Amino acid sequence: MTPGRVAGACAVGSGAVGFVLVAVGGLATLLGVAGLCGLAAGCYAGSRSVVTLGAVGLFLAVVAAGVSGVSGPSLVGASGAVLVAWTAGQTATELQSAFDGGTRTRRLELVHVAGTTLVGTGVVGIALVPRAITVDPSPLGTTLVLGGAVVLTAQLLGSTRTDGA
Repeated sequence: MTPGRVAGACAVGSGAVGFVLVAVGGLATLLGVAGLCGLAAGCYAGSRSVVTLGAVGLFLAVVAAGVSGVSGPSLVGASGAVLVAWTAGQTATELQSAFDGGTRTRRLELVHVAGTTLVGTGVVGIALVPRAITVDPSPLGTTLVLGGAVVLTAQLLGSTRTDGA
């Protein structure tokens, strides 16, 4: 298999997820289709600039959907998917230019896409968690957090000292 094809397919799949999350009609759909086609064409041709242009089109679809009133969680999820699509697409083009056709890069591509997806999911989760849960501030909770910070700081300071100190 040609290097970069797995990452390219993952990029298009992730771009499609981002597109589906924000394709509400009108300008967002038009920009999303153009961006997804550009992303696919760039991954197939091995052109970094076309991949970037496609990702920009997908991001503009997210912006247009936000202006149209799409919910915040959908916008955050779509932004994460577009980021993963762009990163995977860039990796696909780099591998196509760096290796010849016989080089096996499937595992490398899958690990890269999985790691990028994991980081992207974590960022999206961090962005959405405050919206999903409510925490009542209490004196006990504040005391426990401050106590934990003191213990952690003491442990970190103790671990950096040498035997002579």
